[in-house]
Amino acid sequence: MNVFIILLTILILIIIMIIVESHIELNSLRVTEYVLSENVPKSLKGKKMVFISDYHEAVNGKLNQRILDEVKQISPDLILIGGDMVNSNEIPEDCKPAIELLNGLSKIGKCLYSLGNHEKKMSVDFYNMGVDFSGYLKQLNDDITFLCNDKYYINGKDAKDGVIYGLDIPLEYYGRISFPKLEKEKINELLSGSPEGYSILLGHAPDFIDGYSDWGADLALSGHFHGGIIRFPFLGGLISPRFMLFPRYDYGKYKKGKTIMIVTNGMGQHSLCLRVNNIPEIVSIKFQ
Repeated sequence: MNVFIILLTILILIIIMIIVESHIELNSLRVTEYVLSENVPKSLKGKKMVFISDYHEAVNGKLNQRILDEVKQISPDLILIGGDMVNSNEIPEDCKPAIELLNGLSKIGKCLYSLGNHEKKMSVDFYNMGVDFSGYLKQLNDDITFLCNDKYYINGKDAKDGVIYGLDIPLEYYGRISFPKLEKEKINELLSGSPEGYSILLGHAPDFIDGYSDWGADLALSGHFHGGIIRFPFLGGLISPRFMLFPRYDYGKYKKGKTIMIVTNGMGQHSLCLRVNNIPEIVSIKFQ
């Protein structure tokens, strides 16, 4: 009995420590910088971009001012939004933290917004709540550009100076257990052809890196996996939204062919509000 009590006490203490650590981390923020030089056109050298994804109404907007202050300090040429800024079971009136953050970011620099699976679910009334996605969009500043299987030329219409693509895949590709393989042909279909010039692809799900590489992206920016929620030294993130243990592409920088993929752990959580060894981040990308 004494052994059982000791073990139970240890377990309770571990759970308390995890809860406390998670609370601290969910209310924390860091900037992670990546410096890229491979295949970068001369016109991009010296420029900076910020990448933000998986905000999920982070701690009800408590991080907003800190996020805006950090982005102002970076002074990016472009701000790239990788999706899941909201939670799919919300109605537009509940999206105030994300709306305030996005509108604040748009006053700092040009924002390009590619949707994630949560915006996608909201837009097709995934939870059968009668949610009108346009109610969310109408509250955002007009100068925020949405890239839903669309592209943005960094310098007018000159592809050699860089093109940013926003990939919006069907919901079936976000399946938990069973989902199709995202291949080059499907990406070509969605984005109306092969990439032009130096291509930056906003592709929300990182486990489709093979498709991004085959398609020809120079740089792919992803999120979705939240860094694996709990991160272990040497092993990485514990679990992905696919219910896959220790997913391969959970966080950081990867290379596949000529494609460099950067995966952010995002800023917030949904459903399971837990983070351990996984501080929310803003990604800063410097081209040289």
